[in-house]
Amino acid sequence: MSALHFVRETSGPPAVVWSVLSDFAAYGSWMPLTRMRLDAGEPRPGWGFAGVSGVGPVAFADSMVVTEWVTPQDGTGGRFRVLKTGRVLGGWAQVQVLPRGAGTRVVWDQDLTLALLPRWRPVDAGLGRAAGWLYARALDAMLADAVRRTVERAP
Repeated sequence: MSALHFVRETSGPPAVVWSVLSDFAAYGSWMPLTRMRLDAGEPRPGWGFAGVSGVGPVAFADSMVVTEWVTPQDGTGGRFRVLKTGRVLGGWAQVQVLPRGAGTRVVWDQDLTLALLPRWRPVDAGLGRAAGWLYARALDAMLADAVRRTVERAP
């Protein structure tokens, strides 16, 4: 089991940060060798999506279902939680978008397991390091995109 915890602060306003972090169709832009498959409609509890990662026959679907969805409202924070339901990866992720002055604080918590392998400390440690690097890199890129969008919309 790999527990990931990231806290980031950004100058982007909560609404813009939320729009980037909750745009699951765009996650393939931030995750290497990944394309996204989404259920029809808007995200809500019970709605599903998958990141298909890899090349050709060496690919797997990281499928997830939304279990909690609270959109930001007039100065309040928002959060979503997903449960990983795939055959390769298990666990969950919860993302909170919180107002912080004129900007936003993001708290990303994730528990990641390799469903195909029994719990084994060396595998867990390696998975934790690799996943930590990958998700931190993706989160930082998402927040940079939110700031870019904010600057582009400024008068």
